[in-house]
Amino acid sequence: MKKVFAGLLLALLACPSAGYAQGRIDRNHVPSKERVDPFERRRDDIDGNSIRATISNWTQTAQSGNPADFWYEWPKNTNRRYVALTQLWVGAEVRPNLGGNPGDPLFIVDISDFRNNQEGGPTSWTFEPVGGYVNPAGSEFGIAQNDDRESWPPFWPDKLEDDLDPGWRGSWNGFFGKDIFNADQEFFFKAGDDQYDRYRSAYRPDSTDPARYGLGLIVDTRIMAWTQILIDDVVFLIHGVKNDGTEDLDRVGFSIWLADCVGGDCGDDIPFFDVLEDVAFMTDQDGIGDQNFGADPVGTVAIAFLETPGNATDRIDNDADGSTDPECPQNNGECNSPIVPMAFLTGEDPANGIDDNLNGLIDENTTHVPFEGEQGSNVGVGYADFIDNDGDGEQGGPVVTGEMVAAATSDQWSRWPPNPQADPVQMGRNGRPIIHLVGLDPDDVGLGFKDGIDNDDSHVQPTARYPYLSEPGSPLVTQAMVDAAAADPFRRYRVPGTDILLYDLGPEDLGKAYADGLDNDGDGAIDEGIDEGIDEMIDESRADGIDNDGDWNMLQDDTGLDGVPFNG
Repeated sequence: MKKVFAGLLLALLACPSAGYAQGRIDRNHVPSKERVDPFERRRDDIDGNSIRATISNWTQTAQSGNPADFWYEWPKNTNRRYVALTQLWVGAEVRPNLGGNPGDPLFIVDISDFRNNQEGGPTSWTFEPVGGYVNPAGSEFGIAQNDDRESWPPFWPDKLEDDLDPGWRGSWNGFFGKDIFNADQEFFFKAGDDQYDRYRSAYRPDSTDPARYGLGLIVDTRIMAWTQILIDDVVFLIHGVKNDGTEDLDRVGFSIWLADCVGGDCGDDIPFFDVLEDVAFMTDQDGIGDQNFGADPVGTVAIAFLETPGNATDRIDNDADGSTDPECPQNNGECNSPIVPMAFLTGEDPANGIDDNLNGLIDENTTHVPFEGEQGSNVGVGYADFIDNDGDGEQGGPVVTGEMVAAATSDQWSRWPPNPQADPVQMGRNGRPIIHLVGLDPDDVGLGFKDGIDNDDSHVQPTARYPYLSEPGSPLVTQAMVDAAAADPFRRYRVPGTDILLYDLGPEDLGKAYADGLDNDGDGAIDEGIDEGIDEMIDESRADGIDNDGDWNMLQDDTGLDGVPFNG
């Protein structure tokens, strides 16, 4: 008999409230009033296609200790089990803000279940459902789902700001928009961690609410299934994690706890992971399942991570959505990006969040470099060298010269400006050098590079290459700045109070906007329209409000707050 295949896809999306993927808060951010309500805990079953499993609205799926729970089974109604459970875990390193030594970090980790309040208090130390997203009449109505109107709340708390239809009463709050029923089955809920008061004497995530604990996170989750034949054995889990507090979260980790049980006999599973494709495969060693399989062989279950949180500061294309192929089409990340070489791993600790070897990249490791082996191959991923390798960046900016390449040859990592650790101008406020261009070579001569200046004046009017108005309110280059830069060999200028350096600043830049690291127009995006098209889709932040790869089409992609397409 031909071996069968079962699929389960997990999509993890990180959506910080504004700014950076690490969870930085925009200074204009106002925390929401959404809080958890453990009395609104609900369970339900997703069975909209060939897979069946129990789900909960506290970010756990499959078994939770209740005998009535369905583990992930395929085909449904056969009790042939493949996965015991999944949980979302989110952790962050924070600094105490209620006294004590702020130099001693706290490591707060939120999990879905199986953690009890060790102090015996009434608060929960796990994710709990945010109130207002289920039918308040009772648990028999389950989790809000698109094909069961009785499960919907009277109104949706996150849609109250819609002036035309506050709360979307009687409408479905869908992933694809208002009253859009794309998936055959779609569940929606929110969860939070504001009852996790284990560290209440040392840390609060929200200065506007002293009774809020944890990390101040709000997680919105969609669980969807389609009957379409190509994906009728797939379940999609989408977690959007938002930092809703007032404290920046500089170091955040996301994880899915996956408990496999392929074939119903959990003791002989063999899992392995495809690093290049971000897919975890789980197999049964002997292919023989429990009594529910009879003589049929056990299949394979695959968990694919479709989108994971972007790291907008490490200069590495972690999710490989850029391109290292010189023949790649436009609007698919930067073509011909350099690949992280094995040499870059020398002297780097891949787990401490620091650029140990000062090559500009943070925590580069063996998963980023090309390799061939018994477990498969990896073509490697690109890194941000701050050079416009495919020539689609803004026009009018500076270009790499032969003199720059010659200067970089004396540097271990071919950096420019070279040897920044010995250059006071390149020294950051934290005592570590600011690394600019990396891996410079003769092929880069004539290519544009990042200078921190809006060379094409897209803050005045959109351009063909950047068809959106750049950030209004950005500061403009003055004569005093040009005069200060003239005394520097590389015409550098440090933006006061920041670690932002402008490069090749001259009279031609007078009156142009420049990067200052601030959200000057309060839209959640920072310095948009400056240096656009350089290293696009490599160090992108999924929360920067910018169409990094330039593929947004107003006629096709607009849905807006009201969820209605084509209306602007």
